Amino acid sequence: MSDFPHRTIARRSMPLLSCSMLAHSWEEEAVPLLYSRSESVGRMTFDFPEKKNALDQDARKEMERIVTQVRDDDRVRALLITGAGGAFCAGGDISTFAGSSPVAMRDRMKQQHRVTRMLYDLEKPVVAAVAGPAFGVGFNIALLADVILAAPSARFCQAYARVAIVPDGGGLYLLARTVGTQRAKAMFLTAQVIDAQEAHDLGIVHAIHEEDALDAEADALAARLAEGPTRAFGLGKSMLNRGMDCDFATYLEIEATAEAHIMQTADHREAVASFKEKRPPRFVGS
Repeated sequence: MSDFPHRTIARRSMPLLSCSMLAHSWEEEAVPLLYSRSESVGRMTFDFPEKKNALDQDARKEMERIVTQVRDDDRVRALLITGAGGAFCAGGDISTFAGSSPVAMRDRMKQQHRVTRMLYDLEKPVVAAVAGPAFGVGFNIALLADVILAAPSARFCQAYARVAIVPDGGGLYLLARTVGTQRAKAMFLTAQVIDAQEAHDLGIVHAIHEEDALDAEADALAARLAEGPTRAFGLGKSMLNRGMDCDFATYLEIEATAEAHIMQTADHREAVASFKEKRPPRFVGS
């Protein structure tokens, strides 16, 4: 079963006076994200090509809603993140930054951090398909994916120094753990734009596919991961994330606990049975 793509509508009230009462109409504004589900794969698409999919606050809130839905929907066993119109995500919409009070900016950052943490902790595989610019927070959203596939047109940049701000969305934390601290510093300080091949050489991008093949390759990978042992994938991701910030003895304790748990799952029992019966396993994600 599949869910058709849908676009959430943000609404704001516009007061209208009549002869006898004060009524309200509703003006609809489309939020620039699409979400759909095909079988066990959820697909989130940044879809505001007029601004190269730059995110305003409404889009960030919608992203939080979508990721929450993916996390809580047991039918979804993998998430694919893409961008429409020849861009992945050009970062934050800087036209919405001006005039924000410190309180409003802190609230905006806390909301961004909620969705950042949810994606980081999501115990389901996440694939990003990047074509065109992935700048600023767009780059950092891609870094939150477990696997990044890129088209030759992909460009990555920690562009924050160009507007005299520091990276958001966990960017420096994620980037340093991917390319090393010194290179991450240089990429931030110089706002260096790197192409798909260099991103691949640095270990940011897993594979490069031609523009007209990227969507199909990303769909195929997400579908394959969605057919895998979801619980094992999730625990393995959690072990990797936590293992970056603990000592070896603590990591081994995490590993022992995870192993004891995962061997009780239906997918592990199915893997053992399929091995004995010399057939492919049929994982159900539990």
